[in-house]
Amino acid sequence: MWVCEYHDSIIGFLLLIDRGTSAQLPYFYIERAFRGIGLGKKLMDLYIETLHEFGYKQSYLWTTKELSAATNLYTRSGFILAEEKVSFTFGKEVTEQKYVLEL
Repeated sequence: MWVCEYHDSIIGFLLLIDRGTSAQLPYFYIERAFRGIGLGKKLMDLYIETLHEFGYKQSYLWTTKELSAATNLYTRSGFILAEEKVSFTFGKEVTEQKYVLEL
């Protein structure tokens, strides 16, 4: 887990879960006031470095189509859309998307 702090407050984090030869990225969050300054890209770069360092073959994550800034970051980092499905998991209709990064 990578945690970003500013003045003793957590302002962002990213989590890697080991799934054997794959790594899952289940949680990635940056506080709104700190978005757009490169913090998300820095966290993603650290995440991908770690994937290589530990020899993962693949990484994947689930997000929703409605989070376009996040999906842009994922695709710029090499993740490819692998699956899409309509879901009501979050109390409303959303399009869930699975992104995969082959290493």
